[in-house]
Amino acid sequence: MSAEATTLGRLGGAVVSVPDPDASAGFLEAALGFEIRPLDGGLQVVCAGDYGESGQVALELRPGSETGLVELVFEVGAGYDLEALAERARGAGLAPAAAGGEEVAFVDATGIGLRCVRAAAREVAPPAADGLRPRRLGHVNLKAADPGAAAGGWEAVMGMMLSEQIGEALYFLRIAREHHNIGLRPGPRGELHHLGFEVAGWHVYEPILDRLSSLGHRVEYGPGRHTPGNNIFTYLLEPSSGLRLELFADMGQIAAGAEHEPKRWQAGDRMTQTLNRWGPLPPESFLA
Repeated sequence: MSAEATTLGRLGGAVVSVPDPDASAGFLEAALGFEIRPLDGGLQVVCAGDYGESGQVALELRPGSETGLVELVFEVGAGYDLEALAERARGAGLAPAAAGGEEVAFVDATGIGLRCVRAAAREVAPPAADGLRPRRLGHVNLKAADPGAAAGGWEAVMGMMLSEQIGEALYFLRIAREHHNIGLRPGPRGELHHLGFEVAGWHVYEPILDRLSSLGHRVEYGPGRHTPGNNIFTYLLEPSSGLRLELFADMGQIAAGAEHEPKRWQAGDRMTQTLNRWGPLPPESFLA
């Protein structure tokens, strides 16, 4: 089977429940410049025009008693074999539902809804030099009771590839070249740690952080540079829901078709060598 038939296109978006969608959307619009669009039963949060002129609908906010990840959406190309995906899901004991050959949806072993939809190819424009609004949703970091088993499921069913691993606790998986699109760590089944949004580069952190400060908000952690992915990061919490966002830039790339041997760190390396190459360690809230 060809690579096109088995390789996901990209992470298309996430559906998240929050106690007060209007309050969460208000913060995302005022602090980070996201565009907010109405949607029956919720709100859409739209990134900059990285996925076409209309932007990427990166996030859908739905009302819920607790903050949590409901569903992840992956886009696939015309040559992707959705029926083969459904067969792999069934083989893993999952129960996929198909919709006219254009999408497959199921709940994975971590309790998260996954939906793969066929989407037309889009040209990805370079970020505007002065663009402050995040460009796109690049990755999602989840918790799993057994992160290693969950990582194996993402590889076997979704066709993702392991890029890096820290002990038996943290796993970074990619769709294609970008270092990671899914991160896994120990914790309650299916709980969300953070959503990673790409920004245009180092130069936009100053105006973004100044805007946050002017609105009375502080970041949770950063700026810094992770070792896995070699990306710059800043983490912040949406105040009404506790939803954690990472603003990242300069994510590492792995050459297409290259034989990549995943980097495997010892568990004790996490705090000393991987979290922040620039020095400061995170607060306890981040490690939970």
